Parts: sequence; C-alpha cells; structure tokens
Amino acid sequence: MMSTDDTTTRLLQALSDAKTWPARFKRELDNGSKVSDGLREADKKIEALEKRAKEAMKRLGCVNPQTRSIYHGMVDMLINWYAFKDSLK
Repeated sequence: MMSTDDTTTRLLQALSDAKTWPARFKRELDNGSKVSDGLREADKKIEALEKRAKEAMKRLGCVNPQTRSIYHGMVDMLINWYAFKDSLK
C-alpha cells in the first residue's frame, strides 16, 4: 500500500499534467487537427481527477497541509480546462 505522501504526490502530478492539456489541444486545433474525440476523453479524465482530489481532501481532512496543495492543484486544473472549453464556443 502506498503512503499518503506518495498518493498525494501522484495526484498532484496528475493535476499538474492535466493543467497543460488545454495548451496541447490549442496547438492541435491551430494545426488544423480534429480534437473532438480527445476533448470528450479529456473531459472524462478531468471529472475523474476532480473526484479523486475531492476524495483525497475528504480523507486528509481540512487541517492537513496536503489538503491545501490538492485543492489549489484541482482548482488550477479546473480553471484552465473550463476557460479553454469556453474559448471554443
């Protein structure tokens, strides 16, 4: 079984990676690539990451310093993702 620190580190890395997806999709769109399937898949992954982050924060509790890191990582990811999605409309 992984320690809480390892689990948190992996989750934070996944949130950080997901934060870069909008830039990657924008480059693909600028190059004329069709990304609709990729966007749908990314939407599902974003929702799953948000769920994992919320579960981790609940498990850690509000006074754990890791909770704040997870919260900020999740919020940054969601802001980037939804700002990108809104720019497509």
